[in-house]
Amino acid sequence: MPDPSSGTPPSSPRRLVLPMLSGLLSGAAFAWLILHADGSGRLIGWSVLVLVTLALLPLGSMQRRMLREGKLSSSSLPRSKTYAQAALQWLVLGPLALWVAQGNAAPFDWSAFAWPDGPEALSAWVVVALILVALLRWGRRLTVDRRARAWLRAVYRHGASLIAPRSLGELRRFRAMAVLTSSAEEVAYRLAVPGGFALLWGAIAGADAAATAWPAAALSALLFGIAHSWQGRAVMFWTTVFGLVAAALMFLSGSVWPAIVLHVGWNLITGGMMHTVYRRRGVTS
Repeated sequence: MPDPSSGTPPSSPRRLVLPMLSGLLSGAAFAWLILHADGSGRLIGWSVLVLVTLALLPLGSMQRRMLREGKLSSSSLPRSKTYAQAALQWLVLGPLALWVAQGNAAPFDWSAFAWPDGPEALSAWVVVALILVALLRWGRRLTVDRRARAWLRAVYRHGASLIAPRSLGELRRFRAMAVLTSSAEEVAYRLAVPGGFALLWGAIAGADAAATAWPAAALSALLFGIAHSWQGRAVMFWTTVFGLVAAALMFLSGSVWPAIVLHVGWNLITGGMMHTVYRRRGVTS
C-alpha cells in the first residue's frame, strides 16, 4: 500500500477544500435540523454527534500536515493526557448517543441492546471470533513481514504514533480507554447516527425505517471512517469497511453486542501490537 506521506505537501488552495466543504455541509445539516427538530430534541442531539464527527476531518488533515512538517511529534505529546481526553469526550458523547438511540424507530430502537440468541446470532459470534483470530495471526507477522511493517509505518507517521503505548503502564491506560471509547462509538455509529438518518429520510420522503436501514448504516460507517481521518487515508478507508462489517453483524444478530465485542477486542489487540512493535522500533527505523 503506498505511503501517502511520501508525496509533496498539498498546495494552499487544496488545504482549504476539506475544511470549507465540511463546514458547508455541517452548517447546512445543523440549520435543517434546527428547523425540523421534534419536540424531544433528539434530532439536535443527533446533529451534535454528526457535527463532532465532521469537525474531525479538517482537524485530522491539520494534524497530519503538522506531523509531516515536524511541528508535532510523538515524543511531544503525553499519552496519559491523550487517553484521558478521549475517555472524557466519550463520557459525554456516549450518554448522548444512548439518549438519541432510545428515540429511534426500528430496527435501531432499544431492542438492539438485548443479548442476541438464535442461529443468526451464533453466526455473528463466529464471524467476530474469526476476525479477531485473524488479527492476532497478522500481529505475529509484524516482526517478520516487511509489507506489514511498511503499512504500519505509514499509519505511524500519520497519527498512530500519538497514541501508541510505550510502557506497560500506558498500555493498561490505553486498554481502559479503548473499552470505553469502543463501546460508546458502537452505540453512536451503529445505533444513534444511522437511526437519525432513517428518521430524517422517513420525514423527508416518507420511507419506511426498515427500507432505509442499510443506506443509513452505510452513511454512518462513512462518518465512522471520517472520525479516524487523523490516522491517514488508508486507515480512514479500512475503518469505514470495519463500520460496514459491524453494521452487518448488528443486522445479522439483531443486537449491537457482537459489534461492541469486535470493536473492543480489535482495539485491545492492536493496542498490544502497537506497544510491542513500537517498543522494539519495528516501524520507526
